[in-house]
Amino acid sequence: MDGVPEPRQAMPTAGYTSPEWFDQEQEFLFGQTWTFAGMTEDLTEPGDYLCIEAGRYPVVLICDRNRKLRAFHNICRHRGAKLLDGSGNTGLGLRCFYHNWAYDLAGNLKSVPQEKEQFPGLDKECLGLHPAKLATWKNLVFVHPDPDSEPLDDWFAGVAETLGPHQPEKLAEVSRTKYRVRANWKIVIENFIDGYHFFYLHPVSIGDGDFYKQHWEPRGRHWTFHRPLKEGVTYANKTLPVIDGVDPTYGVTSSIMFPNLAVFETATYWMTFHVLPVAADESIVDIRTLAMPEAVDRLKALPPAEGVSPDYIISSEGLYSFDRVADPTVHPTESDDVMMEDIYACEAVQKGMNSPLYEVGPMSKYESSLTFFQQQVLDYMPPVDAPGAKVRAV
Repeated sequence: MDGVPEPRQAMPTAGYTSPEWFDQEQEFLFGQTWTFAGMTEDLTEPGDYLCIEAGRYPVVLICDRNRKLRAFHNICRHRGAKLLDGSGNTGLGLRCFYHNWAYDLAGNLKSVPQEKEQFPGLDKECLGLHPAKLATWKNLVFVHPDPDSEPLDDWFAGVAETLGPHQPEKLAEVSRTKYRVRANWKIVIENFIDGYHFFYLHPVSIGDGDFYKQHWEPRGRHWTFHRPLKEGVTYANKTLPVIDGVDPTYGVTSSIMFPNLAVFETATYWMTFHVLPVAADESIVDIRTLAMPEAVDRLKALPPAEGVSPDYIISSEGLYSFDRVADPTVHPTESDDVMMEDIYACEAVQKGMNSPLYEVGPMSKYESSLTFFQQQVLDYMPPVDAPGAKVRAV
């Protein structure tokens, strides 16, 4: 297959364990690529806002008076204080808590306390919020710190057409769960795109898949994968209806939108799997699941989900958690819960990297996607003699 690398480890161990490497990724990778920020339904009313981190850049997304989405660097133009945190509604403008400089929803500086006395001749038109670039794909919102960056359509060229017939903008969110994983974000992504472990870690939890017929291919810097169902198996069930326009035997399509967003599609649900780097050895996985709108009432009628492992769950919102363990005392690898199995595996790999004897042996053809992903990350890491470089990239 053209463009598919031979399976081998391309990333040095420091790429998963070094705080210095982690810092460089924030600057040279996440600060220079498109970042998934949320969904259009998160920002629908004037003043709605959502704060994210794009590498080292704090960015705020805002719905303006005309319900147009905008993105700005989340720092006041006076002393650089961060303006907003989290999400919510800021009314008809933004006001810095520190010295009360005020901006409208279009990012323009509108008022400065004691302007005539303290800042005679101040040109407020030159001191609006720094813009970031915002674009949408389906109902997904992405931002880039550089307002002059390449268009999102160019960045995603080649990957959109590989996805299924799903229209997530017509679906309803039925679950959102955030997991803490004590492993580097790249280990989590690599686990997601590793087709070899399906046979052994998930024989029950995703045992409906025909693993021998799985197929992946590179699309630019991105990755797309399809796994059909076993013959005679469908995803139809009474709780989650088959999505309009999707065959019940569709199987699973997943794509990595480089660097850290996965889109996961089946006949009955559409999911985003967002891996957020926290530290060199810690990540958060934010999973949002959408289904047909009629599934909402069906899920409300279900009994409450069993307790999930407090070691893993950060928060669970919405109606239903698709990934849960019925008995937290059961070992994760015996839980038949795909997320618990994967988290345990990722953390085990991270722990293994602490050994002086750690090394990666021969890799299967089902793991060739890891080499591809690792190389995409390495392409953004600076040479050792580049300005700002702290560790050797290769």
